[in-house]
Amino acid sequence: MKRPIALSVIPIVGLVVTLPLAAAETPAAPPATADAAAQAQAPQGLLPLPDYSGDLADRSHLTGDWGGTRTEWAAHGVQAEVDFTQIVQSVVEGGRGSTTRYGGSLDYLVNLDLMRMGVLPGALLTVRAETRFGDSANVASGSLLPVSTEALFPLSGELDESIGISLTTLRYTQFLAPEFGVFVGKFDTLESTNEFAAGRGVSQFLNGNFVFSPSGALLVPYSTLGTGIILLPIKDLTITSMIFNTNDSSTSSGFDEFGNGWTWLTAANYQYKLGDLPGGQGLAVGYGRDNEFKQVAGGLLFERGHGLSPVTQDDSWFACWDTWQYLWTKDAPTESINLSNGRQDLAGIGFFTRMSFADKDTNPVEYALSGGIAARGLIPSRNNDSLGVAYAYNRIQRSRLIGFANLEKQTQAFEAYYDIAVTPAAHLTLDVQLVDAAETGIDSSVVLGARCSLKF
Repeated sequence: MKRPIALSVIPIVGLVVTLPLAAAETPAAPPATADAAAQAQAPQGLLPLPDYSGDLADRSHLTGDWGGTRTEWAAHGVQAEVDFTQIVQSVVEGGRGSTTRYGGSLDYLVNLDLMRMGVLPGALLTVRAETRFGDSANVASGSLLPVSTEALFPLSGELDESIGISLTTLRYTQFLAPEFGVFVGKFDTLESTNEFAAGRGVSQFLNGNFVFSPSGALLVPYSTLGTGIILLPIKDLTITSMIFNTNDSSTSSGFDEFGNGWTWLTAANYQYKLGDLPGGQGLAVGYGRDNEFKQVAGGLLFERGHGLSPVTQDDSWFACWDTWQYLWTKDAPTESINLSNGRQDLAGIGFFTRMSFADKDTNPVEYALSGGIAARGLIPSRNNDSLGVAYAYNRIQRSRLIGFANLEKQTQAFEAYYDIAVTPAAHLTLDVQLVDAAETGIDSSVVLGARCSLKF
């Protein structure tokens, strides 16, 4: 069990409700790990040991090593961290009117490496809880997808509803062999396996178009109960197949959702090199059943005792292809890229694309396309600063019978950001977005924003 593992997923925001698409991520050691002596003395485990050392300007976590206690905990299987994100955005033109909104979130993540703890070989328990406060510009912008992804999740009854604390992940993973594992429990699905378009809205792009794709909207929730398998047949190839509840359980246990529809999802992700330049490809296919998916172009059906109701079908599907590729790097990489940190690992320039398609009968978002360019370390003496520029296009289907008549046939979005690495654990991002409104009669909006992300 020497290969570090990570399970992650690509999410998809829906038209009426927000739902995500999952995909496993290629295992990779993070760029910052504990020194060789600490690694040698620690018991063997699934997760690499983080390096918490260094002064305030250089360390990976603001609170550091707690006098050596944090490294000792990690060496015995306990890793914990908190991300604190604050975002202010102003709709300066178009949308539903000029306004400024401020909000934020706290993300609490704990990994218990039961293998390092000596409890059970090949076992890992992951716990994530989330807090949300304040308001966002998502509604004011009028856009189809959120201009602040971080503010949309966890899903709640009302947009921008404050959440004191919500348990969104409680997942047990058990590797039965180095190439095969199983997992079960509650898990969130917002992590992405794209080197340049990930970060949960806490790093890299803020707009949902560049964190996930909307075409899988009807099938995969943000937080859900389920089970699945992980296959690692060869180096840098990960295949994940899972079954889970179709309905979201961000703020509930999820047990009440059993029997209300299920989704099967299989995804493959592969890292490779073109010459010395790293790249990656991901393909995911999902199928949902035992649910009442309204037919977008369907008519009305008369049911005795219920009157007229939209025609429905009990299954739907989607597919998503994801790619990223470095075009130039300052230094030749020696390890696989770590796709779990939501940041560009290497100083250099790269591009990404994402394409997804869905069942035309049931999904109002017929297909979605996005792509962009990202870079890190272009300014001398600012090696950890990064930037990104991206464009997205969504094709929308309209139906008079089921309430989508006032939607545009297509929406587009543009975003550019510059991320200032104040320290490795503190980032300030300046952001501008131009987004089309989803509803007819609302002008496209210009949204200016700033984000402060702190890792403790």
